[in-house]
Amino acid sequence: MTKKITSIFLTLFILLQMITLPATVFAEDDDEIINPNAAQPEIILINGPVYEVTPGKTNTIKIKLRNGSAYGAKAIVIQPTFTDIDNTPFTVGFAGEENRISSLAPRSETEIELTVDVERTAATKNYPVTLNYSYFNTYNIKFTGKDTIYLKVNNLSGEPDFKFENVVVTPSEIEAGETTTISGEIVNNNFITMHEVNLTLEGLSSDGISVNNSLDSQNFSRIAAGATQQFSFPLIAGKEIAGGTYPITLKISYKDDAGRSYDKSQNYYINVGGSSSTEKPSLEIRNMTEPTDTYAVNQNFEISFDLVNIGEGEAKNIKVSASGMGESGAVVPKSTSIKNVKVLTPNETSHFSFTFAGTSSASTQNYPIEFTIEYENEAGTATTFKQYAGVNVSNPKKDKEDEKDEEDEKKSKPKIIVSDYICDPLIVMAGNEFDLTMTLMNSHKYKSVHNIKMFLTMAEETTSDTAKTGNIFTPVDSSNTFYFDDIVPKGKVDKALRLYVVPDAQPKTYTLTVNFEYEDQDGNEYTSQELLGINVKQVTQLDIDDYTLPQQIEMGMPVTVNFSYYNTGKVTLNNLMIRIEGDVETENRNTYIGNLESGSSDYYEASFTPTSMGKVPVSIVVSYDDASGETIEEKRDFILNVIEPMPMEDMMGMEDMEGKSGISKPIIISIVVGILIIILIIAIVMIVKHKKKKAEEAFLAAEEEEYDDFAPEDVDYYEQMPNKDTQGRDNNERF
Repeated sequence: MTKKITSIFLTLFILLQMITLPATVFAEDDDEIINPNAAQPEIILINGPVYEVTPGKTNTIKIKLRNGSAYGAKAIVIQPTFTDIDNTPFTVGFAGEENRISSLAPRSETEIELTVDVERTAATKNYPVTLNYSYFNTYNIKFTGKDTIYLKVNNLSGEPDFKFENVVVTPSEIEAGETTTISGEIVNNNFITMHEVNLTLEGLSSDGISVNNSLDSQNFSRIAAGATQQFSFPLIAGKEIAGGTYPITLKISYKDDAGRSYDKSQNYYINVGGSSSTEKPSLEIRNMTEPTDTYAVNQNFEISFDLVNIGEGEAKNIKVSASGMGESGAVVPKSTSIKNVKVLTPNETSHFSFTFAGTSSASTQNYPIEFTIEYENEAGTATTFKQYAGVNVSNPKKDKEDEKDEEDEKKSKPKIIVSDYICDPLIVMAGNEFDLTMTLMNSHKYKSVHNIKMFLTMAEETTSDTAKTGNIFTPVDSSNTFYFDDIVPKGKVDKALRLYVVPDAQPKTYTLTVNFEYEDQDGNEYTSQELLGINVKQVTQLDIDDYTLPQQIEMGMPVTVNFSYYNTGKVTLNNLMIRIEGDVETENRNTYIGNLESGSSDYYEASFTPTSMGKVPVSIVVSYDDASGETIEEKRDFILNVIEPMPMEDMMGMEDMEGKSGISKPIIISIVVGILIIILIIAIVMIVKHKKKKAEEAFLAAEEEEYDDFAPEDVDYYEQMPNKDTQGRDNNERF
């Protein structure tokens, strides 16, 4: 009965599976989406990603978005965020409610307007802004996404700017001990207010030019845009100052509206006549004629001026030099670039004219021309000053090449490099830790990099006698992989690591490979590698047995030094040498051993003879080179007390004995020793014989006593026994 019920149940189960299986297939054919979580819309940016904005204005940016999927999106919200909020010089918003889009059909596009208010002081660079998207699909399931755009700021006047005007020194020339005044105006020629302005005189000294009963600095709370601020400093020349031209510096520091600080300086000169009344020359450029048109490549243009001596003395050995500035070779002189005038008397004028032309390397822009004037006074003191002119050069061909290079640069892939690294210490000891600081740089001009993964590879043999490999360097308290969000174009990121060197690392320069995996702004994936060199030094150890030298020795007597030495370090010791230093004579002053491998040992022995009396310093020096080439020395110093040898009269008695007997001292000693040995042998023999005789007498006495104890019949019995026993021995000998 049970089997029958089971059979019926299995039959019904199979029929049920056959009915539901086709239904499932049909359901898949009728409705392609079963899982609502898989119906994910994809919001992407289809223009940009770089948008140029103007400082000091409200800019409008049009951003185009596309739903790149086959699924509709609704309730779309766009929210901008900044990588560095504290240093972001603009505010981003949306016109009306354009950051909220009700819906976006599959494969459709939309356009929104982004408003950007840029500070007037914004620095020139590209600022990343992340657009974060949140939206729902038709099943009310939420999804998120993001894109990065870049706001390009090109601020030619974002910094507060000024110039010194009407700066005069009154009187223009003073004698030693006299006073003068330098005064002028600070003109803020930009539309940005200068804050916390500090004007300081530098280059002053108590025995040269110094302020006269006044402070060497002046402070102004602010100088408004276009405003002028006057200043004045009373000066005095030292009483012993020599005649000549003395430079002083007007240094100005200030802040912009955002609190950023700036420093600039400009030099001026104080003419001092000194104690003599020699009249001084003073040259000045007047009536300079600059080109006002725009000149093509190789089209000549001329700049001329008058050089006037407005001083009271003659100017001698005058040299006027002209040179183009900017890119090297962009503007070059077509005429002689250096002209000389032997003498200019007071109020005398000399006219100069120079011809220039732009070259093919010049771009379309204004190029400055520099004129340098050098001259001497009667005393031979040299004076130099410079003046500048400008010319507009047009070169459309070069501009197109620059644009093409810029476009090619934009098409090229971004690359991350290690622009700088510092290893502290520079040479790392095996078994120790060290600090490694790297500067990572995105070398591309336009493209940023994102989702940066950095990891280090350092596998290499850890010993010279094993095939096993391992990490020579191991990060301390961190993993071997590091992550960075992004690096802007030409941006830099510093990364500090602390690494450990395994104790058995061989001494040499190891290559540390820095691997990068990253994406560009379009999501393209890239990899790159950078190689760093790390110098590793291994511990060296040479153990030397203890040894001593006699503290006192007679003059002329040799001294022997000997010891064993062992290489207990982990590397071979090269050029091992042992030398003896001091006022001594020796055949082995320098002993070259050569290379001593790790675990090896050797023995050293040498002798020397002092050559002077008294306290004689002697040193035993052991030197060798480690694997890095550094020479290491181990020195042991000794003081030998060298005394006079024994006087001759103390040895006369011994010599007389030898003379009378005609026998030398060694022979006498040998005879005496021989006699003593013979006497000792005789005594030993007599003692042995005496002991043997005593033992025989005691044995015979014991035998006689035993014989007296026998009965008469025993005596007769023994007397009747044959003289020989069974072994052939004489019985009489036994008793």
